Amino acid sequence: MASSRRVVLGALMMPWCLATAWAGAADEPTREGGWLVQRDARTGAVVRTMELTLHPQGEPRPALKYRLVADDFDLIDGNAAVHYLKAMGFLGQGPAREKMVEFEKRQWDRLMEMREAGNFEASVPPYSWYDMTPAELPLDEVKKYLSYTSFQPRFLREAAKRRKMDLDRQIQADEGVLGYVLPDIQEMRPLAYLQSLRCRVALAEGRINDAIEILGQEYAMAWHLGQDDIVVSNAVGSWCAELAWRDALQLVQRRETPNLYWAFATLPQPLIDLRRTTAFERQLFFEQFKILREVDETLRPVAYWQDFVDRLAPQVVNCARELRLSPNAFRDSGAARESLVVFIAAAYPGARQYLIEQCGLPSEQVGAYPTAQVVALAVVRHYEVACDDAFKHAYLPSGHSASDVDGPRTGGNGKDKPGETVWYAVPAEFFLSTAGAGRAAAARAQQTIALMQTIEAIRMYGAAHASQLPPTLSDLPVPAPMDPIAGKAFAYEFLSDRAILSCYGWARKYQLTLRFAQGAKQ
Repeated sequence: MASSRRVVLGALMMPWCLATAWAGAADEPTREGGWLVQRDARTGAVVRTMELTLHPQGEPRPALKYRLVADDFDLIDGNAAVHYLKAMGFLGQGPAREKMVEFEKRQWDRLMEMREAGNFEASVPPYSWYDMTPAELPLDEVKKYLSYTSFQPRFLREAAKRRKMDLDRQIQADEGVLGYVLPDIQEMRPLAYLQSLRCRVALAEGRINDAIEILGQEYAMAWHLGQDDIVVSNAVGSWCAELAWRDALQLVQRRETPNLYWAFATLPQPLIDLRRTTAFERQLFFEQFKILREVDETLRPVAYWQDFVDRLAPQVVNCARELRLSPNAFRDSGAARESLVVFIAAAYPGARQYLIEQCGLPSEQVGAYPTAQVVALAVVRHYEVACDDAFKHAYLPSGHSASDVDGPRTGGNGKDKPGETVWYAVPAEFFLSTAGAGRAAAARAQQTIALMQTIEAIRMYGAAHASQLPPTLSDLPVPAPMDPIAGKAFAYEFLSDRAILSCYGWARKYQLTLRFAQGAKQ
């Protein structure tokens, strides 16, 4: 699970790593998937700007006529996971899978031909479709591809009606937590991609109500994944929310689209709930190495610690691949035990000093401990401190913690001096390396929802002011949502015939223009 965690979270964190300030001379802007991309030739910093042409649209009557996720009164107490598994389960057998495999093989052959011809930037369906606007989609080809999974929409519709998603993991009973396999979560990604395609096909065909319904199912999928125990699920949920946001940007540019300000306002808050994940992630180290729960300040004989190392070795072997440990040094319990003995010897001086100077234990007490106990106790005490430092920001509201943007905080880098490894700190480095990444992705998902609300509030203003843009966000007829990461209003620059909307911590901007509404007052 650790390796998949790093891949997923690394991809989700990438936009934040690129979010550096725009300054200096820029290369000529280019187009990438609907974005105007400007790159600083000197620093490499990138700013992406999307041009949005909006149509004024007043508040619906009644105001809560449209919803993306069902009202709590209407939600059903059943388990959404059952219906998601039904939607993905059919692909493991029968004609649907055969047709999709055949389609993807043809596309793969095309891609290889293009690569051999020197076109290394080439992309083929279905992947090339994901960045297309509804108007750009080759509808006949896309609809044929979606027909292979025509059984899915009814299950996804049922899943969206459910209040909870519970995959009954019982991870605490698993002996190898880091090796826990997540095929169910990985299969949610194709489901989300297919839903995004369905939404944009509905928009291309002018089926606005269908597009709104499908968009709501996308957000419901993100919400449900946010209820799971593990950070990978939350990360995929945040990614699903980003897909939904991309579709929402297309939806609100249609003249016929009703104003969805209140529909976005009624989405679950927060969409990705990290409470369960945070609780589990804080205990992950001790769940993988359950034997470490025995470690305390009670003096135990050398024989106990020899047995302790014997019992710890197979637990390290079970997660050696996920932690990217040396395959030779941890190939089996015998090799792992030898490596642990070397580790204990190397870690002892620093561990002894840490217990005395940082933990306040008397030097006589520490001196009486067997070597293995000194190291094990230092590892555990350091991990507890580093873990709380890494996760304490999760208990603050968004906007009160820089970690919402800055990402992982490990509580220490395993270095006392340049070139010197503090061995007792290494386990915390392994296990806390992604702490905060899921939180940043979830905060970004919440930010995009607030962004959509702001855009809809601007459309609402335009409907009452002859298709004019508001001079400031304080002029909006409904409350302008705060940027949940910055804890303040979105940046808004009024330029008479257009406006620039941007958000904190993400080098993306939105150039807004309002088309004159037919029948509006001059």
